[in-house]
Amino acid sequence: MLFSWLCSNYQLKNVAVAQRNATAIWLMALTCLLITAFILPEAKAQQTSSATVNVRIEGVSGRAATNVRNRLQIYTYHQQNAPGTSRLRYLHDMAFRDIRNALSPYGFYQVQVESSLELVDGVWQAHYQITPGTPINIASVSIAIIGEGEQDQAFNNLIQRLAVRRGARLQHADYENAKSRLRTLAAERGYYQSRFVKQELRIDLNAYEAHVILELDTGPRYRFGEIRITDNHLDRDVMLRFIGFQEGDYVSSNELLMLQLGLSDSDYFSRVEVQPLWREADDEFRVPVEIEYEPILRTHYQTGIGYGTDTGPRLRFDLNRRWVNTRGHRFNSQVQISEILSSVGGSYIIPGRRPQTDQYAIRTLWTDEDTGNTRSERLSVGVTWQTQLTRTQRILALDWLTERDRLEGVRRDSEFLLPSAQWSRVHTENRFNVNDGFRLALSVRGASDALFSDTDFGQATLEGKIVYRLADRWRILSRAEAGTSISGDFDKVPTSLRFYTGGDNSVRGYAYRSIGPRDDLNAIKGARHLLVGSAEIDYEFRANWRIAAFIDSGNAFDDISEPMKTGAGFGVRWQSPIGPVRIDLAHAFSRPGDKIRLHLTIGPDL
Repeated sequence: MLFSWLCSNYQLKNVAVAQRNATAIWLMALTCLLITAFILPEAKAQQTSSATVNVRIEGVSGRAATNVRNRLQIYTYHQQNAPGTSRLRYLHDMAFRDIRNALSPYGFYQVQVESSLELVDGVWQAHYQITPGTPINIASVSIAIIGEGEQDQAFNNLIQRLAVRRGARLQHADYENAKSRLRTLAAERGYYQSRFVKQELRIDLNAYEAHVILELDTGPRYRFGEIRITDNHLDRDVMLRFIGFQEGDYVSSNELLMLQLGLSDSDYFSRVEVQPLWREADDEFRVPVEIEYEPILRTHYQTGIGYGTDTGPRLRFDLNRRWVNTRGHRFNSQVQISEILSSVGGSYIIPGRRPQTDQYAIRTLWTDEDTGNTRSERLSVGVTWQTQLTRTQRILALDWLTERDRLEGVRRDSEFLLPSAQWSRVHTENRFNVNDGFRLALSVRGASDALFSDTDFGQATLEGKIVYRLADRWRILSRAEAGTSISGDFDKVPTSLRFYTGGDNSVRGYAYRSIGPRDDLNAIKGARHLLVGSAEIDYEFRANWRIAAFIDSGNAFDDISEPMKTGAGFGVRWQSPIGPVRIDLAHAFSRPGDKIRLHLTIGPDL
């Protein structure tokens, strides 16, 4: 009995110990499981989330490399915190597809990529070594024009100039550009219903060649129909003179655009809309054109107070009667008062055959000028005819000039009847903020003692300026001016018809009109000839602000052997809403210049 009880008690104790051991084992296993499931992943996630991504791409350059960076999804995390590991590896796996899609528009269809993704010292290093392979060439090009435009030579001329041609390297941009230019030409020439019935870019990877197939159905060519003009403050026949096309002419979007611009810039209207009414086209494909407009405020007054280093302080008042009557006549008047130059003038303007560019004017101007070197008072009355010759503006004028001046201490009175002609051309995309462009002007004028003039006189002046964009923020500006005069008796030529130089827009470092021959009283008397040149370079150091360095040289002379006067310096330019504002400090290298002279000018570069 005792033995049985001891054995039983021993077994119970062993079972209890076993149960306690089993419980401990289960607790240890559960702890390990919790560590594995929660703590380790969290630590790993913290390590991954603190990592950054560095993407290195090799083997491509230029626009192709830029497109790879734009299309490569993993590159969006370049130098940024890494996403989750699974997301990052997914983007890495997609890299080959991204790179292939980025390079195919440049003709690369045999792209090979060696890639790797490693976590090194807390940075995910993604490396892509790209071998683009040989670019694919265009084996054949088929561009067909069907419809009414099939016989239009303009399409054939355009097709000959397209970059998509047999044997050329395939560039998807060239293919898209070809389609765009064909559509644009169709719209420009009145093919309103034009559409591509076939547009295919076939890539044969086996033969490794490309085939371009385009077929444009132009449909019918539309013509201008009835021209509908809103009744308002100008007569219909005056409005019709703005229009460069007639009813029955083929529709041209360029003509419509030029009409819109011409009306908008004419200063007759506050609002203008020119639109073809395509939905009202008739069975003969004639489309009406509607012109709606509202008159601008009839009278415009403007006053201003300013300062120029050539003119000193000045006060100006302008009155502009934008239309005097229903014929579109105008009247302009100006009054200016300044320390050096005061004037009163007016013009009565009559629109010509093309009011946008052609006009006749009757003008008068009284001027009182005292530069310190010369003093004159003059009155001129004349007529002008301004017209546009393709890209050149021409102004023909006839003026009667009476002038009173003082030369070599003697007061003189002179009268001249002066016919003149001027041709000018300005070429730039933006006149108020010029990056590239040029200006040329030629003017001639003369007089004869047989026609109400004191002496025979002839004069010609040629001037030009060029602006060239040297680099992204750099420009070079250069200008030149040359003039010459002939006269039977130059002593009878008034001071206003003689040449002078020096000042803001001439040779900087010298006072306004301070360079030229002098009389016995050391006063500037004006010269027969003129020669001026300038070179300038400027740099845009921030938006709308530039610094500049310049050198000017020139002279007004009677004898070509007289030395040139030179000035140089630096300045600041501000691109204001009304045009460039220039502040220059210039040093003159010869008399009668200044060691340091300030020049302030406002106005366009061309």
